Amino acid sequence: MEDTTDHLDFLGDLVNLPEAYYGFIYHYYRAEVYRETNWRNRLDTTTNWSIVVTAAMLSFAFSNFTAPHSLILVNYLLVWFFLYVESRRFRYYWLLRERTRIIEKQLLSQIFSAKAIKPDVNKWKEKLSDSFKNLNVPMSRLESVAWRLRRNYLLIIPVVFASWLAKVHMSPFPAETLDEFFRNARVWFFPGNIVFTGFLLTVIASFVIAFYIPQKSEHSDLP
Repeated sequence: MEDTTDHLDFLGDLVNLPEAYYGFIYHYYRAEVYRETNWRNRLDTTTNWSIVVTAAMLSFAFSNFTAPHSLILVNYLLVWFFLYVESRRFRYYWLLRERTRIIEKQLLSQIFSAKAIKPDVNKWKEKLSDSFKNLNVPMSRLESVAWRLRRNYLLIIPVVFASWLAKVHMSPFPAETLDEFFRNARVWFFPGNIVFTGFLLTVIASFVIAFYIPQKSEHSDLP
C-alpha cells in the first residue's frame, strides 16, 4: 500500500509541475533522440564505407594479376582508419543514448507503469545533471574501439588478412616455399617476414582489444 501511495505521489508531483516544465522536457527529449539518431546514422556510414572500400580494392587486386599486394595493405590501413573514426563517433552516440535512456527508464517508465513502483523522484534529474557537468565522455577510446571491433570490424579484418595471404601466395609469381612467400611479401625495403609478422600481430591485437579490454557498459542493445 505504501508503494502505491508513493507512486501516486510521484504522478501527482508531475501533474502539479508548471506547463513550461513539460514543454522543456518534451523538447529536450526530442532533441536528444534526434541527435542520437544522427550519430547512429554516422556509425552506419563509416561501416558501409569500410565494406565498400574493402570490396572494391579486393576485387581490383584479384582481377588484375599485376596489381601489387601492397594495395591490400593500403586497404587494411583504411579499415583501421574507418574503425578509428567510427569509435570516436560511437563514444558520442553512447553518451546521447545514455541520456535518453535515463529519461525513459527513470521517468517515462514510472508514468506508464501499471505496477506500483517506489520511485526516486530526483534520481533521473541527478543522473542527467551529472552527465551535463562531466565534460568527458565516460566511455574510453579503447573501450569504444573494442565495441566497434566486436560489432563489425572483426568480420572485416580477418577477410582482409586472408585475402592478402592469398594475393602474396599468387603474385608476382606462385610461392611454393616459405622463402618464396616472404620474397613475394616484400614491400619496398621492408623484408617479407617483417611485413607478414607486423600484419599478423595487428590482427591478433584486434582480437585482444575486442575481447580483453574491460567493458564498463553492458547494454546488449548497443549497435
